[in-house]
Amino acid sequence: MIISFVVAMDRNRLIGSRNGLPWHLPADLAHFKRVTMGKPIIMGRRTHESIGRALPGRQNIVVSRNPAYRAAGCDVVDSFDAALAAAGDADEVMVIGGAELFERTLHRAGRIYLTVIEHTFEGDTWLPEWNPDDWKQLSREQHAPDDRNPYPYRFELLERRQ
Repeated sequence: MIISFVVAMDRNRLIGSRNGLPWHLPADLAHFKRVTMGKPIIMGRRTHESIGRALPGRQNIVVSRNPAYRAAGCDVVDSFDAALAAAGDADEVMVIGGAELFERTLHRAGRIYLTVIEHTFEGDTWLPEWNPDDWKQLSREQHAPDDRNPYPYRFELLERRQ
């Protein structure tokens, strides 16, 4: 099973502001849907609460230390290992946040679907640092701003070096 991260960040590694995204980038939302559809998605409780619902077309798995936590349409588990078990025999699982889950599981990730927004935003949540020498870039798509996406951005696919 491949453990993949799906994450968007600004040029300073910012990924969140007050439990939400600091930007609105429809192309990134479409990219997120494209790469996660049909695959199990694993998220922390706060990320689930920021989304506000289970995402359709994907098995939604929420990791929470609160044994009483319930989330409609989601499997709620108490650890990342339990989340992997809940995903069963999936070929790839998609870790979608938040920062705490990214930090605790980075050493296990084999792939990163990364969106970099070429802008600086205000916020309070950052993606943990990783050693770029540990990763090879499989693809990179650069995009200019347009009438729906106000910032330049790029999609990268990174894979951990063996």
